[in-house]
Amino acid sequence: MPYTGQMNNPLGVSDFLEQVTEDDYKLLKEVQQQIERLSDCLDKSAVRCITPASSSCRLVTIAVDGGSSLLFPQFREISLGMIRVSAFSSDLEKQPEPVVKVIKNYELFDILKAHNGSASASLQGKRRTYIQKLFSESPLTEFSDETGIQADDLGEHIYKDLESFTNIVRSVLEWAYIVTLAKRYRDAGIKVVLVRDGRLEQHGVKDSFVHKLKDYFDRHKTRIVGVVKSTKLLREGVPSMVILRWIEQHASGTPVYFQVPKALMDYTFGFERQWNPDYDGSFVFGRRYVGKFFPETFSPLQSVITFDIPWYFADDKQQIEDIISTLYNHRSVLYGGSIATVSEAHERASIDSNLVRVVENELRNQIQQNTGLRIPQMWR
Repeated sequence: MPYTGQMNNPLGVSDFLEQVTEDDYKLLKEVQQQIERLSDCLDKSAVRCITPASSSCRLVTIAVDGGSSLLFPQFREISLGMIRVSAFSSDLEKQPEPVVKVIKNYELFDILKAHNGSASASLQGKRRTYIQKLFSESPLTEFSDETGIQADDLGEHIYKDLESFTNIVRSVLEWAYIVTLAKRYRDAGIKVVLVRDGRLEQHGVKDSFVHKLKDYFDRHKTRIVGVVKSTKLLREGVPSMVILRWIEQHASGTPVYFQVPKALMDYTFGFERQWNPDYDGSFVFGRRYVGKFFPETFSPLQSVITFDIPWYFADDKQQIEDIISTLYNHRSVLYGGSIATVSEAHERASIDSNLVRVVENELRNQIQQNTGLRIPQMWR
């Protein structure tokens, strides 16, 4: 609601407009020229129409939640982090039980240092012990057997701080669950597209981790796709305007897809290891695609989604078409043209505030009964 007289102040408009000068217009003209140059990097022949034929592949989506969902977050040293990985199949077939892990922060802090003396050097030791124990339990034992990935392949960054530790544990548990599903369907002889909620990448670990994981998926030619909900390509000005121009040119009444040209990926992400799976030291193993699955929308960028397809399918057009046909058959207008099962899987993995509150209240009572430690109620 405007203040009194605010709508009658015409000088307020000119005060702002006067600060946009000829130099600004020159720069913005160069931006326009950049958009035109980048728009020319997409070859028309690279834009493919989606065949709405029935795909022979089943689709299963995997999602992870938690890590930053803490019990008792105001008391960091004794807080607990919760992680859950779950899957959803479009045909409602029962999937493996969700992976649920609790990260006990009091195991990873020197919270008794006043009694034991300064023991900060032991923090990494505590966290290493935690990781070694995690790799001796399911599903990481099976993950290690399948991929050859060991605890040492996580490297040193994981021990830097608790946030890095939690984020990497969360990602590794998700990959372990994906490998479990891949093996299950491969052993059963069932063609499946596995959809990860997020990019096909893993950073913050040693190169050996990425190489072994990439080798596993390549060896079995696993049909895995990363559906990317939030990306600079659609969020930032120049790349989004370039994609908008492509969509306006090529998606006229027909669902289409295309691989994002290198020039736009390089402009948007800068460092080649962030987007090129062929680059030495890259932590990604998917090539980025754009799809417009509902051609008739109110605005051109509606129902535009981005997704990663593994580099080892780069020259196999039939595999790419089968994968995209599978995604297309599960698109939903309710989810902005994206893949409905991604949201379904995330709902099943979700650790929402109500669940956190219930678990926290129950645990608070149990801790006080068993230890005498009273954790006060605090506003979140």
